[in-house]
Amino acid sequence: MRDERADEVERAVLALLDRRGPTPIDEILAGVDGHPIEIEHACSRLQRAGELRSRSCGVYARPTDDGGSRRVAPHDE
Repeated sequence: MRDERADEVERAVLALLDRRGPTPIDEILAGVDGHPIEIEHACSRLQRAGELRSRSCGVYARPTDDGGSRRVAPHDE
């Protein structure tokens, strides 16, 4: 059974990556509410599930079908 808090942290990580694009882990830790270990575990789970990928030097990104990374444009553009 999934933990609601784990789901919440995973959603927050994915939302941050959707807004910012490829993001270093230290910026993810600063931008997501939670304990650093909890956030790193969420990133590991998401990576295993194929929801994000690790790029060079601790940078995470959302995968896309073409192998690039997904970036959502801000609403005010």
